[in-house]
Amino acid sequence: MDGRSLLIKAQKEEAQATSSSLFGIFGGTKQDRVEQAIDTYTQAANAFRTTAQAKESGAAFEKAAQLSKSVNEQNDAANYLTEAFKAYKKEFPLDAARCMDQAIEHYRLTNLRRAATNKQTLAELYENDVGDKAQAIIEYEKAGEWFSNDNAEALANKCFIKAADLHAETGHPELSIPIYESIARGSLNNNLMKWSVKDYLFKAALCHLATKDVIATKRALMQDYPAMESAFNPGTMEALFLANLLECVENADPAAFFQNVMQYKTRYPLDNWKLDVLAKTQKAIEDAAEDLT
Repeated sequence: MDGRSLLIKAQKEEAQATSSSLFGIFGGTKQDRVEQAIDTYTQAANAFRTTAQAKESGAAFEKAAQLSKSVNEQNDAANYLTEAFKAYKKEFPLDAARCMDQAIEHYRLTNLRRAATNKQTLAELYENDVGDKAQAIIEYEKAGEWFSNDNAEALANKCFIKAADLHAETGHPELSIPIYESIARGSLNNNLMKWSVKDYLFKAALCHLATKDVIATKRALMQDYPAMESAFNPGTMEALFLANLLECVENADPAAFFQNVMQYKTRYPLDNWKLDVLAKTQKAIEDAAEDLT
């Protein structure tokens, strides 16, 4: 049967299950009827999915979830809501987010690791499909908190770093700095994580420059970061590069800032996030220089 025919069948089964009070020996119990309707709604949802009817597939999975709740099958309901999320995700991301939120509420009370994983998935949806970075930050930070509570520090750090990255992308580098620094400190004595300390602190340094807080930036570059990571010791390429950029910020010299970035980039690759933060900082220097003229 096709999805539409299965949906009609499921609706009839649901009507019979919810309106009848007497089922008799051959009719089965009310729960049996509801479970049959759930099964048929699920078949309809999968049939719709095979024909790329995302809205219909998601709605049928939601009906299966709704009926599962009515017979106190909360775990099944959460699983169906997760399937609805998958059905909606590409074409109807806000509907997908709504379903995932409901599923997470169940897992938060029964399976914290799964709740955290789904929260991370929700964050990725808001970031990549909805384009709502502010909401993505909220979801990443909550996912990180839950992973941490479940003693999954590597997974927690991944989420916190994503939140920090997005804070900087949305014009709030001052919120990124304590996240990068905290994770760097926590990684120093971890053999699996200590190799990332240099990158965390480099990102934090770029965010310091973006704030144009010269005093705090000097303290970080000259005291705090060298104490944690030898790559920031005086004379290293990173230390020289960052010191040169700080001088450009102090002197409000966007041309020299750009030249330093280009020279460094020829020898040491800079990913898109770093280039974006540097470009924002250069623009801020240009604006400040114009205000002085």
